[in-house]
Amino acid sequence: MRMRYEIRITSENAPGTLYRIAGTMLRKKINIESLHVQEIDPVRHLSQFTIEIFLEPDLMEKLIKQIQRIVEVTEAKYLAIGENGKA
Repeated sequence: MRMRYEIRITSENAPGTLYRIAGTMLRKKINIESLHVQEIDPVRHLSQFTIEIFLEPDLMEKLIKQIQRIVEVTEAKYLAIGENGKA
């Protein structure tokens, strides 16, 4: 059964980072339902990606591990959210 997840990724603000994150999902044929990116630390050049997806629970941990291997990513975590958008 597919569940709705929110992924939060903190990464260096570098060209190509979004491409690498989206490419990881593309290879697994995961559709991004919502995407928001903002700079959170202009001094250290860090950005935060907030991504919502639907995915099977057993694949979520594998996806996070692959995202964490992207060089620019400093942190990646996820939260399962309910049908009404609440955790």
